[in-house]
Amino acid sequence: MKNKKNGFTLIELIVSITIIAVLTVAGVISYSGASKKARDSRRMADLEKIRIALELYRQGTGSSYPATTSALVPNYLQTVPTGPKGEAYTYTNSGYKYVLKTTLEETGVGYSITNP
Repeated sequence: MKNKKNGFTLIELIVSITIIAVLTVAGVISYSGASKKARDSRRMADLEKIRIALELYRQGTGSSYPATTSALVPNYLQTVPTGPKGEAYTYTNSGYKYVLKTTLEETGVGYSITNP
């Protein structure tokens, strides 16, 4: 009679655990990259929302742009948007020109919107 053993060998277990670990690491890396892209998309959308409110302010008042973005609340924005991690966006104004800035998380490069 043959002595038959049920179960897995040590090599089979090590190979299985290694495959699971590699797949888990790949999933985590993919998820963190997607999260950064999503936060960067929100930053760009927030700056566009502020830009539209600034243009509406200038058209509505018939004058130059406001000194701060808080002047847009409550008539043009409900609240001044902040970044996904709570960071404030940079707004500089020189009368008839403005610049909105933020730094994108995925690339580390600055992103800005300037009126013409």
